[in-house]
Amino acid sequence: MKRVSQSIKARITLWYAALLLVICGAAIMILVGIAEHAARRYCSGILRSAAVVLMDEMEIEHGMMEIDSDLEDFPNVYAALFEHDGSLIYGRLRVDAPFKDGAVQRIEQDGHRWFILDTLLTVPGMEKTWLRLHTTADVHSDAYRSIAYYGAWLLPLLAAAALLGGYLITARAFRPVKDMTQLAASIAHGGDLTQRIDVPAGRRDELHALADTLNEMLGRLQTAFESERQFTSDAAHELRTPLNAMRTQAEYALSRTDMAEKDEAIACMLEQSEEMHALVRDLLMIARMDAGQLPMDDRFDLQEIAAGAAEDMLPVAQEKHIALQTALCSCPVTGNRAMLMRLIINLIDNAIRYGREGGTVTISLTREAGDAVLSVEDDGCGIAPQELPRVFDRFWRADSARSSPGTGIGLAIVRAGAQAHGGMAEVNSAPGMGSRFTVRIPEEKQEK
Repeated sequence: MKRVSQSIKARITLWYAALLLVICGAAIMILVGIAEHAARRYCSGILRSAAVVLMDEMEIEHGMMEIDSDLEDFPNVYAALFEHDGSLIYGRLRVDAPFKDGAVQRIEQDGHRWFILDTLLTVPGMEKTWLRLHTTADVHSDAYRSIAYYGAWLLPLLAAAALLGGYLITARAFRPVKDMTQLAASIAHGGDLTQRIDVPAGRRDELHALADTLNEMLGRLQTAFESERQFTSDAAHELRTPLNAMRTQAEYALSRTDMAEKDEAIACMLEQSEEMHALVRDLLMIARMDAGQLPMDDRFDLQEIAAGAAEDMLPVAQEKHIALQTALCSCPVTGNRAMLMRLIINLIDNAIRYGREGGTVTISLTREAGDAVLSVEDDGCGIAPQELPRVFDRFWRADSARSSPGTGIGLAIVRAGAQAHGGMAEVNSAPGMGSRFTVRIPEEKQEK
């Protein structure tokens, strides 16, 4: 048997209507019960009051009971006297039922319903006598039937109103879900990540919060896709330059007969090949860091890594007459030795490249609140404020730096390496005031 699929909106509407019908049915039953209870109390009160009054007015002398016309003066209350064996002594209406002293009974006889109250009279010199008072219950029964009758008519109307109201309420409440579904389908078919869900101002229920979250997610996806698209374009551009140079040198070598010229062209090709190899290596390292594929279980002292990087970069700094100053403390950490070595070398190389000739590059390593804090500071040209947010982007280079060698991938490796260790990289700079790059590795990544 094929199961019929229902939307959440339809299910909520049906459940809402069913619940409302159950509540209405229960309310009608409760009303009927309350009305019946109230009628019983009301009739019981009338019958007991009448019994007290009648017994006070009966005159009994020498074993004789005198009954006057006051016995019939109570409206809607009928009185009758019976002998102990059930024989009628007095009364125009007889309701047959077992005698129960002091108990109010509900009896049905000849299509009529009655409330009756029996009182046992003990008269000296006389046999036991029963006083029975009864009042009709038909009026109250008609009220019950009216409630049930109108309830039977009202329930379908309430069901229709509940279905309509439930549908309108759920349709309005689930409108953001419909918008999200349509948006997802539109993006799936068209791939336009610039689309967003329209969220009315001031609406902060759960579904609109979900819509806000989806809009935020789409914004991040759009940024990520645009970044990847730009990355692919930049990578292709950076690889195209050495490839074109290699092709030119190869064509030149093939056109020459002089071996010296051929060797010079081949040497240029090897140099371009090394640049390509370095770029591909950097891209592969970033990809592995982003994917978490590099081992992070090495235990070492970051002071040794920083000192080794400074020593390796000293000849480069001397070529530009830049002094390298170090202020390092012991910082045992757990992570990837090669990754952090490359991170520090990139920071020092960047400081030397854009530092002032004859100036100073300061490398410091401290601990703050259990964090290893590495700083590399130069006294060079600095970075413009509008360019600071992009210094760690892949292949991005400031306009003032485009004439210098490099691919714009070094600082991207710095940020990726810091994040891979659970840390962060930041920069403070101002034009003409130099730059200070800082990498922090949180305490939980350090050896305890």
